[in-house]
Amino acid sequence: MQYQDPPLPRPHLRVGSEGNSILLEFPVCLRPSKGITYLDHAGSTLFPESLLKAFTDDLRNNVYSNPHSQNISSKLTYDTIEHVRCRILQHFHTTSEDYTVIFTSGCTAALKLVAEVFPWVPEGTKQPSSRFCYLTDSHTSVVGMRGITASMNVLSVPVKPKDKFLLEKDWLPAEERNCTTPHLFSYPAQSNFSGTKYPLSWIRDIKSGKLCPVKIPGKWFVLLDAASYVSSSPLDLGVHQADFIPISFYKIFGFPTGLGALLVNNQIAPLLRKTYFGGGTAAAYLAGEDFYFPKKSIAER
Repeated sequence: MQYQDPPLPRPHLRVGSEGNSILLEFPVCLRPSKGITYLDHAGSTLFPESLLKAFTDDLRNNVYSNPHSQNISSKLTYDTIEHVRCRILQHFHTTSEDYTVIFTSGCTAALKLVAEVFPWVPEGTKQPSSRFCYLTDSHTSVVGMRGITASMNVLSVPVKPKDKFLLEKDWLPAEERNCTTPHLFSYPAQSNFSGTKYPLSWIRDIKSGKLCPVKIPGKWFVLLDAASYVSSSPLDLGVHQADFIPISFYKIFGFPTGLGALLVNNQIAPLLRKTYFGGGTAAAYLAGEDFYFPKKSIAER
């Protein structure tokens, strides 16, 4: 069985010769809901008719089963998932050499995952401790990451949009410039609240050490919350190479709900610490004793 891409949805508007025949990809707009203007595209866009048709046709024409089993329908599921991963990377102008796509139940789950697996250095160790910094104009789910970091004894620092980031070369002593303590700075490419777009150049400047959110030695990683941004703007990860990029397909397509992804820069992938395992994430484990070996692929892991 070979998977073939369903036709891409093509939104269209056609007006008949009498001017009274309107065919839309979005028929919900024609329902007699009188006086409603849809402005919630930051939360979710409206889904087109052709997307629902392509989706249901795909389920009617293909048999999908557990991707971790060993049979033809399982192979189809696995191959389809990997094919979609490739299309996502292609859409963001990158490849599997640089990024890994981890599917999640949404952007919130992606952010929670980052907080859980980031290689934090807690307070009280011999080396400088980690900091979680986030722009105050961030989504609730980003601010909520501080609950996890607090439980790990890691300090969180809110940064206001008007704050001037420090120039690292202006304050960092020479003996501290080789410090490798990992810190994480999170900001939205586009604010869910105000629609403000923040500079993508911050990614390069913070990772290179040109800018620094707080006065502390260490190595900075960047989480770019792109969920709102990519629903209507292109993002080139070949240029703007953030370490973590959570996205929501619901905001892009309007369907299905509960589906997002975390794009992880492969350079940081070996440093991530995942303790929980379940489903098909284990290559081997024993129930009677403390033995567990994860799968090699960061996405499967």
